[in-house]
Amino acid sequence: MLKKIFNSRKNNIQYHLIHRLLENKYGHKLSRDLKSPVDANGNEIPWFTYPAFEFINQFDLTQKTIFEWGSGNSSVYFAKRCKQIISVEHDDAWFAKQQSKLLPNQQLFHLNDKSYYEAILNFNQLFDIIIVDGILRDDCLALAMNKISEGGMLILDNADRHSESCKKYRENGFTQIDFHGLGPVNEYAWTTSILFKSLMFNPISSQPVIPIGGGY
Repeated sequence: MLKKIFNSRKNNIQYHLIHRLLENKYGHKLSRDLKSPVDANGNEIPWFTYPAFEFINQFDLTQKTIFEWGSGNSSVYFAKRCKQIISVEHDDAWFAKQQSKLLPNQQLFHLNDKSYYEAILNFNQLFDIIIVDGILRDDCLALAMNKISEGGMLILDNADRHSESCKKYRENGFTQIDFHGLGPVNEYAWTTSILFKSLMFNPISSQPVIPIGGGY
């Protein structure tokens, strides 16, 4: 009987420790309350799964150029860390909101339909990071493949909904890493995928870094 009580208490303590890690250390509660992807300190972060975010967060992006379909907190997060970020947004109200807080190294374009997914063709350059996290994702993915720089990466959020497009990347020599798990705001798990041919990103500091909520 005492063993059963002890195990029950032990399980309850473990549950609360895990719950506190997610809600407080990762900032899930704050992001849920604000209905916006933020960390525990209220800083803007991408609306990716936490495993994908921690993977990206370890890299030095100071000399990297980024193209992004779909703007938001990810735009702010990357702008603070990269050389240049170009974002395309289709929603009128959301475009106006994001435009009001642009940083000097950001460009934001308001486009719809075909001009939206073809926007990347307007730039005579390759990008180190391409983010597909807006509308018309399969159309965007079809054009992104040839706009990724040598050693660059493509980030596809909600990749679990785009298996056929991912397959085409793998058939063209890309490696796909799927980061399943929980993330900001949502109360369910999803997949953020990273696709690349050869990854050329240096870490910010020693590797591996201490994970959120980790260390002794």
